[in-house]
Amino acid sequence: MQAIAGGRDTTLTSVAWVVTEAGSFVLLAPLSIAFLLLRRWKRPADDIALVVIAAGSAVLPLVVKVIVARPRPTIEHLSHLSSLSFPSEHTTQAAAIYLTIAIMLSQGLARGWREAAIVLGIVIALAVAWSRVYLGVHYPTDVIAGYLAAMAWMSGLAVLYAGLARHD
Repeated sequence: MQAIAGGRDTTLTSVAWVVTEAGSFVLLAPLSIAFLLLRRWKRPADDIALVVIAAGSAVLPLVVKVIVARPRPTIEHLSHLSSLSFPSEHTTQAAAIYLTIAIMLSQGLARGWREAAIVLGIVIALAVAWSRVYLGVHYPTDVIAGYLAAMAWMSGLAVLYAGLARHD
């Protein structure tokens, strides 16, 4: 963490600020709503899944933060936050929502485009994770836990959805 703080420069810090906002609830909530409106409820089960994934990815890190109660890193923060550190809300939300949207967008695309959409969702989530550590507001384990929490939440819902679909 000290090495990261020591290697900061103004250009990279500006990039980190932009990237970190890509994982904020303030951006992700309207993005999710806009995505659903543009789809015009074509696949209601998928649209409901996005809502549930988005809601869960917002609530899950808050619950874990209360349980773990880990303070923020002690290095200089480039953002002033008073909330707890573990896991990263930005990373959890970015991973869950961008990957879900990428998967939904990739349906019906040719194989190469499908993989490109999913890789883009992953890259955005990883960039958000990097920005949170770079800005000094999270330990690397916080963002790893956030990413894994998103994957666990999405996987659990996929299993539940598959089970429900078999019973129809």
